[in-house]
Amino acid sequence: MHFTWRDQPAPAIQADPNHTAVTATSGPIEGQTLTEDVLAAARALGLDLARQGAAPPHIRTLTITTPDPDAFDAALPEIDLLYREILGGNFGEITLIKGESLSFTAVAHIPPVTEYPVYLDYDAASLSREYSPRVSVPEAAQIMAAWRVDGTAHQKTRTAEISYGPDGAHTIDLYLPQGVKNAPLHVYIHGGYWQALDKKDNAHLYRKIVEAGIAVATLNYPLCPPASIGDIVTDCRAALAHLYKTADQHGYDGDWITISGHSAGGHLVAMLAATHWPQIDPDLPRDLIKGTVSISGLFDLEPLRHIGLNNALRLTEDDARTLSPMLLNLVSNAPFIAAVGGAESEEFRRQSQDYADHWRDRRKDIDYLEMPGLNHFTVVEALADTDSALYKKVVELAKPKA
Repeated sequence: MHFTWRDQPAPAIQADPNHTAVTATSGPIEGQTLTEDVLAAARALGLDLARQGAAPPHIRTLTITTPDPDAFDAALPEIDLLYREILGGNFGEITLIKGESLSFTAVAHIPPVTEYPVYLDYDAASLSREYSPRVSVPEAAQIMAAWRVDGTAHQKTRTAEISYGPDGAHTIDLYLPQGVKNAPLHVYIHGGYWQALDKKDNAHLYRKIVEAGIAVATLNYPLCPPASIGDIVTDCRAALAHLYKTADQHGYDGDWITISGHSAGGHLVAMLAATHWPQIDPDLPRDLIKGTVSISGLFDLEPLRHIGLNNALRLTEDDARTLSPMLLNLVSNAPFIAAVGGAESEEFRRQSQDYADHWRDRRKDIDYLEMPGLNHFTVVEALADTDSALYKKVVELAKPKA
């Protein structure tokens, strides 16, 4: 979140002639802690945008009023994550001004409705709904808030925090199982459409996997924007290489590393499985990854270029081609599981099914796992259920074969 200090709201940005400009506001928010006020303001702003037919990707300017600029500035990293949790990486041009209470005011430019197909048989509005899990799951905000609370509590049990790069977001939380020496390592990459969430948010879901004798690493990466998806892929490769090289130092088995990720994290683990590791570093083995589980992953990024989500992602046609696992060689010879919830949208289910079908024609160790009744958010929670097929698949892959 990068902002400009001003003594008045940001100057207006002229809307395109065929766009409709609306102003949405949270109204004054006060009486709680700063972080609680930020969450309340972001939610209220999102509701007012929706009331006027707008959505977060339509935001062009954002004016934040705060009674305590110094406190706001000091808490900016946490505020950034909380805003992204509700509204994604949709900031527009940000102005911060001093006022009596906290409030968010956004000017949004609503594009015209298009009724012609923009991808497959979907028009822009229908395609956007297919790739908007928060819209299709009314309780999404409550689920994600619970993740943050439970994940923050669980993070206190981590064995170590590891830095793998120069940015403050280049960090990994490591959880080692008690009483197990040189445990195999399972690496988890969080989702959030490459724009939101944190390594702690799903960490508690891996508690039972750690108790099964498996070390778990959850990694962070700089979010988009300002990072690009290509930058994030590079960061995840660097993180995995670092974990392999420092295994002895941290006390797990670097020769048996498996990976999983949810949503955008599902895309990122598929990109890691498509990586030729000796080309990244000649000291890395080709078979660095011993198994991959992509949960509700995105394997073809082209549809995302045609919806408002791309205002934050900034994907070009070339980006979508070079960053789509569907179009890349699956370099890893290890097993790959494409898992998805049975209650997810047609497009999320199609993406996983198509990827599994594409590679199953060539490989026998590619599985498609559809879990009935689970939506985009509850599907990843199956990791905490020792009776679930997802938990069993992850543990089976994560433990070295005798």
